[in-house]
Amino acid sequence: MGVHSELIQTFPHFQMIIDACSKMQGHKIMVLGDIMVDEYIWGDVRRISPEAPVPVVHVRNETMQLGGSANVANNLRSLDADVELVGILGTDDLAKRVITALDRLHINNEGVLRMENRETIRKTRIIAHNQQVVRVDRETVVPISSDTETKLIDYCLSRLKNVDAVIISDYAKGTLTRHLVQSIISTCRETGKICAVDPKVKNRDYYFGCSVITPNHHEASEMSGVPLDTNWQDALEEAGKKLLHQLAADAVLVTCGERGMAIFVPDEPMQHINTVAKSVFDVTGAGDTVISAMTLGLTSGLSYADSAVLANFAAGIVVGKVGTATVTLSEIQKAMRVYGS
Repeated sequence: MGVHSELIQTFPHFQMIIDACSKMQGHKIMVLGDIMVDEYIWGDVRRISPEAPVPVVHVRNETMQLGGSANVANNLRSLDADVELVGILGTDDLAKRVITALDRLHINNEGVLRMENRETIRKTRIIAHNQQVVRVDRETVVPISSDTETKLIDYCLSRLKNVDAVIISDYAKGTLTRHLVQSIISTCRETGKICAVDPKVKNRDYYFGCSVITPNHHEASEMSGVPLDTNWQDALEEAGKKLLHQLAADAVLVTCGERGMAIFVPDEPMQHINTVAKSVFDVTGAGDTVISAMTLGLTSGLSYADSAVLANFAAGIVVGKVGTATVTLSEIQKAMRVYGS
């Protein structure tokens, strides 16, 4: 097995995961959450401004990509899933561009509501020599009205019978309310649907009863109240198990950057998964890739642990790309075959 035999021995279904990638196309997944736009301004820095000690970026190109929950949907489409996106946008020109992009990707956006009083959320990153210089955020962060909440709940519940899983992508921008999230999670629980959550710390209690939650290690620490600054691995295990209990979740997947991931399920010890990233250029959107691959693995019948391995490889590929990026099933298969050779 070569130098990577430890991971393969820890997860004996390694070849099964590779084979399963060939059968993952077409699963129907709903994504509910905060829709955003990631805008990139690409350039070069040749001098410092005479007006202030800041770099002067000479712009070469500008690009726009789907961000937030829309990037989760984009990741799922790249993984050959059938995707439905639910959320809100403004009525500005940027919102029209988002709808056009969703249509081009064949992402069902009938559940995307257009709101007169909201600005479409935009994160603008200025990149020079593959390094982020600054980020500029333009957003309206206000909780949705009760009327909008009712419309989103009614739409989601009417569509749940047609999907295999739901992903709740929370960026704490006001789309998700406790009642909305709990309505979806409780209905998924009742009907045997997978409900995966990419969380925000401030909304922790919204996620009670979800199938799986995917915080990073900072979020896991804050949400559980367990500091990770000393005895890191022991503290991580305590935090993960505490979250399992507090949220009554079926599984907790904690992403730990260069330290890999840790998967927790009830009545079993923590399973640690080493990172497989060869190089890291940009971690933007990596969490979106993780929850997309994790959910797709679960809808394909993989266990929580095996789905986490799939997600680990997906994340390892996407962080090697610059900007908000996606990964394909064939890329994951190739990376796993190389790793196992």
